[in-house]
Amino acid sequence: MQCPKCRHSRIRTVATNSLLPDQVVRKRECAECGHGWFTVEAEVNRFAIGWSTEYQNKPVLREAVTLELGFVPQLPPGRPPRGHITNCYSGNDAPPVVGDN
Repeated sequence: MQCPKCRHSRIRTVATNSLLPDQVVRKRECAECGHGWFTVEAEVNRFAIGWSTEYQNKPVLREAVTLELGFVPQLPPGRPPRGHITNCYSGNDAPPVVGDN
């Protein structure tokens, strides 16, 4: 993995959350520029994986995997768990503007 900002390959994992049974979220940080970002692990169909002789016979994706926004885990009724973000926007969505109209 490389830093999405400077493409440096020395990356460290700052925090990992695997408390929910179906997801792992990691905060990563670049050792070169200090840029931080989040990654998630996702299960993929076994047919999406191939074996690369170029990369020491390790598994690689045969094609890009697309994650769809909109998945919200089932939360217990009432107040969301501490640290849960309730208002999320994708990179293509702007948050609603509140003000004089």
